[in-house]
Amino acid sequence: MDNLSKHILVAEDNPVMAQLLAFSLERVGFAVTCAYDGATAAEAARQESFDLVITDYQMPKMSGEELCEAIRTDSINREVPIVLCSAKGLEIDSTRMNEVHRLAKVFHKPFSPGEVVTFACSLLEFAPARG
Repeated sequence: MDNLSKHILVAEDNPVMAQLLAFSLERVGFAVTCAYDGATAAEAARQESFDLVITDYQMPKMSGEELCEAIRTDSINREVPIVLCSAKGLEIDSTRMNEVHRLAKVFHKPFSPGEVVTFACSLLEFAPARG
């Protein structure tokens, strides 16, 4: 299997968190595209095919929920698994968001990037690169 055969979009407005997730995912062999706001992520999802989208909930220009809506209605990635990451814990209705946007998982911050990588590998049936 080509180690770069699985492409992940990371939508996260905190550059440190975005780069940490990207580094962790790339380290095991995923190809990663980062978008630092929801609108940029939505445009990327309209232009390019992804195997997984990982999005923050609270971002400028377009929230994570709005990004989910845009992906599900107006992109070539309508069926892509979406993982939502949120610091809003009790403030968001995860059950409703799962039903409406068919989320693969919700991670509440703080979370371990390793947990996200493990979930992505499992979900995408991806064997991590050895190293």
